[in-house]
Amino acid sequence: METVNRYRLVYHYFKGGEKLFSVDYQDGRHRDRFMLTEIDALTSRCADEKQLAQVLKVVSDDYNNGYFVIEYNSQGSLKTMELVFNDMPLLGQIAFNNCGKSRISKEDASKYARVFLKEINEDADFLKFVLSRRYINSYFHSALNYYLRLKNSDEKEAQNTLWEAKANLLKEFSRYKTIRGIEIGRRNYKLFKQKKEVPSDSRQLTVLQRAKIEYELNHPKKVDKPKLQRKKVVDGQMALFDADNYSNTNKRTKK
Repeated sequence: METVNRYRLVYHYFKGGEKLFSVDYQDGRHRDRFMLTEIDALTSRCADEKQLAQVLKVVSDDYNNGYFVIEYNSQGSLKTMELVFNDMPLLGQIAFNNCGKSRISKEDASKYARVFLKEINEDADFLKFVLSRRYINSYFHSALNYYLRLKNSDEKEAQNTLWEAKANLLKEFSRYKTIRGIEIGRRNYKLFKQKKEVPSDSRQLTVLQRAKIEYELNHPKKVDKPKLQRKKVVDGQMALFDADNYSNTNKRTKK
């Protein structure tokens, strides 16, 4: 098992504050940082955040009125990732099979690469979507671009170095985070084809949407009550209705 645990499963309360998911072992160890495969292996067994909160309430009752997010530090800044649920069963299975690791098995990487390369050959729009929406990093992008350029070239020199390009690409496929990004892109690509709203950058926009919800809950807009406008007395009669009649309060009739 790899010892570099950098990801945290954090529950942010709408009222402010946060709670870290943590595990205490019988030997006295305490963990609140995990490998990404460990977190995904847990969350992918749930349908959504609500069910995940119910599962974690067995350990703690503090998962109420908030939302989950995955956080990690990169180059001195805090970054976030969205959670994976059971609507992506393939990714959940890969996470479970390689739990505690940042790289997946060579067999899983090769199998996934074959499917992916076949898919982008049949549907070029899927590749464009994944690249344009930044679901993959620059390393994978470069390795994929180099491999496809050599593969589609008729030059003898290109064919002689194709094996090296393929080896480098498989190395990138062995990174679990790479496959995770592609699978999230695949899910959102389906939403895009169904003409449903898809975040341009799912990790950032999801958090911004959450932050907006949190802010609006903590800073509700003040609603001005309608003022009762006095009407002139006509023929000795007062107005028969007032504003209270339209706000579900006690109705009164003035005579």
